[in-house]
Amino acid sequence: MTLAMRDQILRGDESGTRPKLFCFGLGYTGLRLARAAQDKGWQVAGTCRDASKAEALRSEGIVAFRFDGQHPLEEPAAALHGTTHLLCSVPPDAESDPVLRLHIADIANLPERPTWLGYLSSTGVYGDCDGAWIDETQQPRPATDDNRRRLQAERNWLSLGVQLSRPVGVFRLPGIYGPQGRNPIESLIAGRARHIVKPGQVFNRIHVADLVSTLLASMEKDASPSGASPRIYNVCDDEPAPAHEVLVYAANLIGASLPPAEPFASATLSDFARHFYTENRRIRNDRIRHDLGVRLRFPTYREGLHAIADTSGDSASAEAASRETAGPDHSRGRQSNA
Repeated sequence: MTLAMRDQILRGDESGTRPKLFCFGLGYTGLRLARAAQDKGWQVAGTCRDASKAEALRSEGIVAFRFDGQHPLEEPAAALHGTTHLLCSVPPDAESDPVLRLHIADIANLPERPTWLGYLSSTGVYGDCDGAWIDETQQPRPATDDNRRRLQAERNWLSLGVQLSRPVGVFRLPGIYGPQGRNPIESLIAGRARHIVKPGQVFNRIHVADLVSTLLASMEKDASPSGASPRIYNVCDDEPAPAHEVLVYAANLIGASLPPAEPFASATLSDFARHFYTENRRIRNDRIRHDLGVRLRFPTYREGLHAIADTSGDSASAEAASRETAGPDHSRGRQSNA
């Protein structure tokens, strides 16, 4: 850590009144949350994988550090100094949650403990529900090693909250979509969309803007300097829908030709992609509405795709700029959580 970075951290809020968000994982979601917090006047810091991209983020006023999940932060106590809200969007690796594996003691030993901890998990922890509607009371039954590790990471973050007497929000996410490379409109334009059809199959999704709004609502309403009950939230829109239905809607919206329909049973898919279709569930979002007061800007994929279509002319250049700044997204695989 350079002397300039250390000075930027220690002098970030000389008045001691501005909240500070530290986000492990400034990827597709984390970076948007960081910018939204900046707009509210917060101090913001966090991690990304590449040193040059961390430098680019620092030019935006985001104090960014390189973290690859294999090696700890260079000076964690200094990096985390002053953190009031801490979010982890880094998924577990083949061993465990790398943030807790490498930094649980650093978080626990902060002189002033954060008033809010958040962890981005996956609706994949529920496993297959045969298309039934479920809420947060559903017993998790993860079917893959990845999702079993996610469930264990949830439990470890909740345990840390108990240890610190601080609230922890666990956010179970389906597929995240939005502008700049995460939507079927751009897949159609780029020629990489596939029209996979499996009758009876639905997926859940959330627009990244609504996810950010939900996180901000929890950061403001759930934060507490003393013990509070842990909260688990399903973060999704109102309408689970088949992937092919969403693709058809996107194609009609922009006047694009659909790729040929491929029956799921005979489609050539990777094992990773095929697993998406082995689990079927409909996720309820009542808790974020009732407990956090969230009002979704994009309650279904239709509103979300219309907003993306309105700006799709600039999407290619915007996507390139976003990737150059943000680097690899720690939560890139979350479509598998649908």
